Amino acid sequence: MKVVNGRLLEEDGREIVLRGVNLGGWLIQESWMCPVSGEDRKWANLDTLNILEERFGKEQTQILFETYQDNWITEWDIKNIAEKGLNALRVPFWYRNFMTDETGTWIEEDFSKNPGFKRLDWIIKMAEKYGLYVILDMHGCPGGQSMDHCCGTLCRNDLYTKEEYLKVMENLWAAIAERYKENKTVAAYDIMNEPQNNGGYEGEHSYDPFLEESWQMSNAVYDRMIKVIRNIDKDHIITVEGIWRVSNLPDPKELGWENMMYQTHLYDDDENFYKWTLAMAETRDRYGVAGFVGEFQNLHGLSMCNEQGLSWTTWSYKGVKDVGTFFWYVAELPKADVKNDTYEEILTKWGESLRTENFSEKEAVTEAIRIYSDGRFEEYSAGVNHSEE
Repeated sequence: MKVVNGRLLEEDGREIVLRGVNLGGWLIQESWMCPVSGEDRKWANLDTLNILEERFGKEQTQILFETYQDNWITEWDIKNIAEKGLNALRVPFWYRNFMTDETGTWIEEDFSKNPGFKRLDWIIKMAEKYGLYVILDMHGCPGGQSMDHCCGTLCRNDLYTKEEYLKVMENLWAAIAERYKENKTVAAYDIMNEPQNNGGYEGEHSYDPFLEESWQMSNAVYDRMIKVIRNIDKDHIITVEGIWRVSNLPDPKELGWENMMYQTHLYDDDENFYKWTLAMAETRDRYGVAGFVGEFQNLHGLSMCNEQGLSWTTWSYKGVKDVGTFFWYVAELPKADVKNDTYEEILTKWGESLRTENFSEKEAVTEAIRIYSDGRFEEYSAGVNHSEE
């Protein structure tokens, strides 16, 4: 797959628009949507990992997370997603799937045995089996790329100012590019999820996400990682995120970026969502990049993205809390109390009860996905109360 004049073209030259869903909560947990104790925005995956390793050791903790991941997403889910008419998966992961710490020590130097690569190998194999493309999304970077818990750490945002973290990130992207450079199921490398997502946080590095200073730092990281990837893989699409506004991203020609897909995340009401899809379409046409809305939950956004010819992946496939239209499947499940539960209790809570077959389907969400998976749309009219449709 490649980008030509803002359009995605498959190997045979046919145009394609990616339409899919995020596998959120699978390889990187977020406490608001996953079965783990911890207050939203005050607890991150690193907190869970550190406490479990302190209580049970690294080896036993690895077994707990493997049990969780074995059950949160299974082959049943990938088949189900394909049957809804979709063609893409965005797969969030973080550096600790592969590494023991922020110094970049691999859990296993033999990547065929490394748990992070084993998971990516598996999901790519499943996607190929069911006719889906995969977007590999580095959701959590060493040192943290924002203050928000969704990057796996909390109130850190140290990536931009500490060279040691940038080098670890380079090594991970180099390894990913080397492993998948010839894999045609991989559609794109998503370099860094929601950089500078700092709204509502305070601290030394809580940069204003809408200031140019913040975006100069983020774009410098993008440029550095793109150079690393392109030294190994000149063919795969690379996607970079302006988070909420595509205008945060530079003219790719000025930096020598090629085969690019620009991305935003839109958690907006109808009128603002539509405004920003128009901005994305205009940027696509001006720069010749593909346009992608990588996260959103507004069901009217499905039609709006289709109207502008933008690729999209909704957030997210499943969760343990019923929050509006965020999830296809929900279940109110007991959360693992990682501070107090016994090992066996956590193992049980992260066992087969997490399989999607045990969740309730949000039929309004899945029906909308099915309807708009083929690219259809209703022309948006500003000022109309679309919530009543």
